[in-house]
Amino acid sequence: AASDVYKRQDMYDLNENDLLEAFTSLDHHDYVIGPAIDGGYYLLGMKIFNPALFSNKIWGTDTVLETTLEDLKSENYHLLATKNDIDYFEDIKDIEIFQSFLKN
Repeated sequence: AASDVYKRQDMYDLNENDLLEAFTSLDHHDYVIGPAIDGGYYLLGMKIFNPALFSNKIWGTDTVLETTLEDLKSENYHLLATKNDIDYFEDIKDIEIFQSFLKN
């Protein structure tokens, strides 16, 4: 069931509709990417597994999305809405939903 879909714990605002959009976009595109605000991505989907997309990346940097899109420049892909993924404290310190969990 769609409600059983795994949610990444570092994506506080990823919801079921986002995942449905990703799967639906694969009906008309070979790849789907959810760009992250920090220059990476929070979701990468593909009709046929392409391990080359994971090569030659400097993981954890703001160039991952850019180099992935460069790899896909001649491919048919769809971009989802840009979202914030959580990698560091700075990613959540100003987000209201987390304030009750943060020590002052």
